[in-house]
Amino acid sequence: MKIFTPLALALFISFSSFAQISNAEKQALVDLYSQTNGDSWTNSWDLQQSPKSWKGVVVVNDKVIALTLTDNNLTGTLPESIGNLTNLKVLNLHKNNIEGTIPESITAITGLKVLNISFNKLEGSLPSRLTNLASLEYLDLFFNNLTGTLPQDLGNLTNLKRLSLYSNNFGGQLPSSIENLEKLLDIQISSNQFEGELPVGIASLNSLKRLSIFDNNFSGEFPEVINTLELQELAYQNNKFNSVAVVAISDK
Repeated sequence: MKIFTPLALALFISFSSFAQISNAEKQALVDLYSQTNGDSWTNSWDLQQSPKSWKGVVVVNDKVIALTLTDNNLTGTLPESIGNLTNLKVLNLHKNNIEGTIPESITAITGLKVLNISFNKLEGSLPSRLTNLASLEYLDLFFNNLTGTLPQDLGNLTNLKRLSLYSNNFGGQLPSSIENLEKLLDIQISSNQFEGELPVGIASLNSLKRLSIFDNNFSGEFPEVINTLELQELAYQNNKFNSVAVVAISDK
């Protein structure tokens, strides 16, 4: 029987714990733990155990496909290495105390379907290559301190179903390419600093059920063609529209 020294045994256990996922994914998870004060999380991780046992981590076929740490007292910044979790489908860090910016590396997770970092303390602009996330279906960044404008090629996110950016400090115009988001069900961009005219092309989004744009600086004529949509919710107050003519909202 092979006898391990205490140090060798500890190293063996540590290595074995991570043997089922790649070193890059292992390090990304450990970096996240370290940079967001993991010892003080509501539900912390035992780094000596397999990542499969860590709360919020879903491993399938030796790949980390989901990371859900909602309301878990993450305090600090997101590591650049988070982009090494290239197999993620879901990244949900809703309602924590995450500061700093959204790492540009996150745009390398091209199979990501859910990106939810809402209700945190993020600042700065969106990653410049955000629209690389062509599989994205839900983008939830509400209740942060994010600034800047939305990418002009926003329409490249053709699988997007929800765009939820309310209560930030975004500005500029809403990109006209939004008309390409044919699967979009929900636009929530209220309480920002968006300005200019509302793109008429929004009326071509036949799947849209909610349009919440109140408390911005939109101006010009409110596009009456939006009345052709079967919206369940429309909120447009506290803007600078010249006039608004809106029919009753569907109760479907």
